Amino acid sequence: MSSEDNLPSPRRIPTRNPSPPTAEMLGEGVDLHADNIGDTAYSKHWFFTTLMNLIQEVEKKEQTEVRKGGEEEAGAAGIDIDEELENELCKLWDMSINKDVGRFLQEFHAVDILMGVINKSRAPRVTEICVGILGNMACCDEICKDISNNEKLVDVILGLLEDPDAPTLVETTRLIHTCVSNKDVRTNWLTPMKRDSTVYTAILFILQSSTNVDLLHNLSSLLDLVLDVDEELLVAWAMPDFVQGLHEAIKQTGEEKELTVDSYLHCLQLLSTTENGVQALVECTGVLFPRLTAHVARVCGEDVIAVGGRERSLASAMSVLNVLFSSAGEEALVLLEKNSYCVECVMQLFEVIQEDRRTSMTLAAAGASQKSTPVSTPHSTRHRTEEKSESDVNGTGRRTCAEGSPRTDTSQSQETEASGSEDHGKSQDTVPVVRNLMEVHMLYSVTVEFLADIVKALPKGESQVAGYLNGCTRDQIESMVLALQDHTDDTLIPHLEEVLSGSEDKYPRLAAAIGMDAS
Repeated sequence: MSSEDNLPSPRRIPTRNPSPPTAEMLGEGVDLHADNIGDTAYSKHWFFTTLMNLIQEVEKKEQTEVRKGGEEEAGAAGIDIDEELENELCKLWDMSINKDVGRFLQEFHAVDILMGVINKSRAPRVTEICVGILGNMACCDEICKDISNNEKLVDVILGLLEDPDAPTLVETTRLIHTCVSNKDVRTNWLTPMKRDSTVYTAILFILQSSTNVDLLHNLSSLLDLVLDVDEELLVAWAMPDFVQGLHEAIKQTGEEKELTVDSYLHCLQLLSTTENGVQALVECTGVLFPRLTAHVARVCGEDVIAVGGRERSLASAMSVLNVLFSSAGEEALVLLEKNSYCVECVMQLFEVIQEDRRTSMTLAAAGASQKSTPVSTPHSTRHRTEEKSESDVNGTGRRTCAEGSPRTDTSQSQETEASGSEDHGKSQDTVPVVRNLMEVHMLYSVTVEFLADIVKALPKGESQVAGYLNGCTRDQIESMVLALQDHTDDTLIPHLEEVLSGSEDKYPRLAAAIGMDAS
């Protein structure tokens, strides 16, 4: 026998994974899916284990702090958590958006567990994850009510607005926005917000100092909603420092973040509906007027001026500009002279707005624009969704309450909508643009009022502002005159005639538009 005969036979490598055990091997009555949560493949045991490990980690940190003593040592002791546990918690955070998982966590009293962890933990990452999980769970209506009916938890979450950790604030504002979006329980949040002045102080501090774009976006959505649904808070917060904070947030965000700026501009417009708010806005005219003018000018600076999807932000900017202009008294024209391109931009926009209004009215008459969801156009870079559901809030990356949230850039979803219209036998380029007629009309009305107030303020004889108007195209001037002729104030055209009397040769286009002889 050769030595090779004594060698063991080579191990056979399996070509596939082994088959799962059969029911006979497991025994009768064994449910292979007993550990699954609902219809998911998520393990109940894994969730139990992860939450228990979290509780043990926090308690261990707390005991360590007690033994060491001293605030400085205690603060340092809770900065970091076990990396493996953090990864497991992040998985739980991702999974918690699933409704079956959310209901399972609710049955397991996860809301109370997470509140206890938030109260005890000094690790910012743990707090962020716990609030993020609650934010995902709150997207389920019944869990949102459960969270909002817990007064202690509401107070804890509102208290986190003072937290210095930006990621924690991102998730905190998201959670509050989700709950306030629920009409059945929003008073559970609004009442303590009105009662506790520290909420206003914390929000003001974020507005004035934060550079985190995700936080500023979430806060813009929250403030837009809160000020819109609660008149008391709107009046209480209508102060100059709050207006300054909104201005600072707009400046920090940058015009490229159109959805965030849209919400902040609407907050300013809401403030202009109260007496205190108008006073606060007027006190900030020096910074607001050029900022709002620049917002309008940015749209006019595009190769093709398109207002589709920007109706609300432009209407908000125009409305506040008009409030500032009308409240400036004798200095009103000075504002326009200092911001000379304001009149030109408004006139350019008005021409486009009129065309959009005619198109929308035609489509509405044909029964084609009953939906409020805007459809993308080749020249519009972004659009906003008109209605916000309880889960329409922005997160920060992969752990969000809903993917493709309408409060973020919706260009992708609207491309889908536009491509879907091909079922009607038309390409995206030829599909009629369906817009919300109400918002288009609102933008039209606000712009007409602004132009009417500008005309009212014109002095007799020469003025720079009259020169700005005369410098516009004939079509733009004629569009303005037609709108003024339809205005309820029938003194506008006679006033313009008086202004131009004797100066027809200096302002020939204006004079010609109202039928005056410029020869």
